[in-house]
Amino acid sequence: MSSNYPPGVTGNEYAIAGPDYEKDVEGWCPDCSEYGILFERGYRGNHWRVCSACGYQEDLDPIAPDPDGER
Repeated sequence: MSSNYPPGVTGNEYAIAGPDYEKDVEGWCPDCSEYGILFERGYRGNHWRVCSACGYQEDLDPIAPDPDGER
């Protein structure tokens, strides 16, 4: 099967595939102290939050597997 991706690129990379989990929440940024939207994102077991105002990023605990998900 032919691919239009450059050598070594599978298409599963975050920049191409996007997050596995995403949620937008309102809250206070621990860095700039602004109240606004915090973007929660997850990809391949990693989980983080990004402030929409200043771009501050912090790692979060891994996302627990969905007990009702596929087995």
